[in-house]
Amino acid sequence: MSVVNTSITGKTAIGHDSGNGQGNGRASGRGPGKVISLGEVAVDIMIDVDKLPHPGGFSFAEGNYMTVGSSYGTLQASARLGVESQHAGIIGNGPWATMIRLAMERDGIAHIGQDRLDEDSGFRVIVGDGGTRKTVVVSYGAEAHGEADAFDMVEPEPGDVVHISGNALVNRTASAVYAFVRRTDAHWTDYGGGLGGSEGDTHRLIAHEIAADVESDDRPTDWSDDRPDDLSAELSRRPFHLVFNPMGMSGYINASLLETLILAKPIWSCNKQEARMLAHRLGAAITEPEPITVSGSTDAAMPELCEALGAVLGAPLIVRTGATGAWLWEPGDCGSGSDSADDSTLLHIPGYATKALHTQSAGRCHTGALCAMLARGADLEDAVELANAATSIAVSRANEGSGAPECPTLEEAMALVESEA
Repeated sequence: MSVVNTSITGKTAIGHDSGNGQGNGRASGRGPGKVISLGEVAVDIMIDVDKLPHPGGFSFAEGNYMTVGSSYGTLQASARLGVESQHAGIIGNGPWATMIRLAMERDGIAHIGQDRLDEDSGFRVIVGDGGTRKTVVVSYGAEAHGEADAFDMVEPEPGDVVHISGNALVNRTASAVYAFVRRTDAHWTDYGGGLGGSEGDTHRLIAHEIAADVESDDRPTDWSDDRPDDLSAELSRRPFHLVFNPMGMSGYINASLLETLILAKPIWSCNKQEARMLAHRLGAAITEPEPITVSGSTDAAMPELCEALGAVLGAPLIVRTGATGAWLWEPGDCGSGSDSADDSTLLHIPGYATKALHTQSAGRCHTGALCAMLARGADLEDAVELANAATSIAVSRANEGSGAPECPTLEEAMALVESEA
């Protein structure tokens, strides 16, 4: 494996193949692809208190704010970077759903998913007490109650990017994610007796089993045994990009669904904490406790983490590290027949210095910018570089009400990249 430090100086390529084995790009003149999110969108009710009350206690809220959250930030970021963005999740009927629809109309995001009239969309209560982490209570709504056919209308075109978020994998809608992955990944037609379409009885049975057991504690001990011998070559059969952001949910995802995602070989995008959680779930060999230098830096541990986790996933892995940027691990040349563990590459792509006003939810901006640039035809290195720049700007100008980072336009992010050239 080669380890390289790199800074991409204004060479972001727009309009060519990604070269990472996923997506074929769009033919010249067709313009960028679309970003389609299967993640769930709900309303966030944010409350600030001096101190969290003890069970049965009482506390005064110093402020509150409502906004559309969950996977919405990813779509908002891709839309602001000028790429057609679509939400394929379920939206309900009621005040929360109305708030979501108005936000999508405002930001130019299309809803292509199902509508439910019998219940409202859900919400999350997010309580901050001045610390770096927040307490979250989730009340599920329509977005979490999808059946196995909830994403049957999603038909990605060549060059499109499909985003899957961990928040859609821990409730009933997980069965629809499973169905989508099996339906759109061609190698499943030759694996497990014809599970390639969501109309099959066997396929639906497994999907419903996942829906009924999304919090299963079953853990396969070897995640590589069931992998087809030449699965890397199968990547070329998928004409679109698949990007998965686990969002700290890897410990709660049903084992069968997680295995299916791993075999599908998406582009994995997560922060350092999520990466370590996933490494533990999959049994990747990493040093514990995490090595920390005298200055408090954990950068020295990143190559080990990325290499160990990347080798288990066998697919491109992006690990975000905040102000220091992101690490990109890529397996060996797809289809070459070589051992990806021997010719894999690991790049550190630096971030941009900024005065951060708010860092919570910055990962959604990074993931949305990444998806947007892949849809525009950028390769992974360039897409991560632009995403680093966009996130740096976003955290420096947090929304006045919610405090959430606000993703910039493509022109603003490109200007920052070029200024550092």
